[in-house]
Amino acid sequence: GQKGVHLIKHCAHKTLERGGQFVLLGSAPDPKIQADFNALANGLQGPNAAFYFAFDEPLSHLIYAACDMIVVPSMFEPCGLTQMIAMRYGTVPVVRSTGGLHDTVFDVDCDKARAAWEMEGSSDWEGEGIDATNGFAFDGTDGGALDYALDRAVNAFYNDRAWFHSLQARCMDQDWSWNRPALEYIELYHQACK
Repeated sequence: GQKGVHLIKHCAHKTLERGGQFVLLGSAPDPKIQADFNALANGLQGPNAAFYFAFDEPLSHLIYAACDMIVVPSMFEPCGLTQMIAMRYGTVPVVRSTGGLHDTVFDVDCDKARAAWEMEGSSDWEGEGIDATNGFAFDGTDGGALDYALDRAVNAFYNDRAWFHSLQARCMDQDWSWNRPALEYIELYHQACK
């Protein structure tokens, strides 16, 4: 499925192994996938794993606000609002780099220049002096690929809390509104009129 169910299951186990807490909110329209999630919930009962199989918008915002990071391991994602909403709350995204996730999450280790270009309009191909990175990304579709990003995120959280807090602040400061694209179009129209 689109959301990478096998990776969500892998993430739940990996998060708990690393001493974290795991929360899953939502339900699957496919009964087989929902059965997989039910089995996961039954197997991971305890104080560090929570499953709520319904769509609950107010609860989702409380979860975003309470989380340190969010994992979005989608196989494909045409747009993706989850990571942008999460970032407004300071929740650091850990994503599979595809579609809208690739367009909005810039890996702290690999995407410095792309982030500087996309977010700050920098023409410096190395992105020197600008850090607009905002998360952790991976390319593959297996547990090892997810581990690459999740381990870096968890290590940063445990080993350099001050840096992790600065990353959270950077996530909250980024502007994902229509303001910048609208101004760019207005500038383009002005240039076309000359």
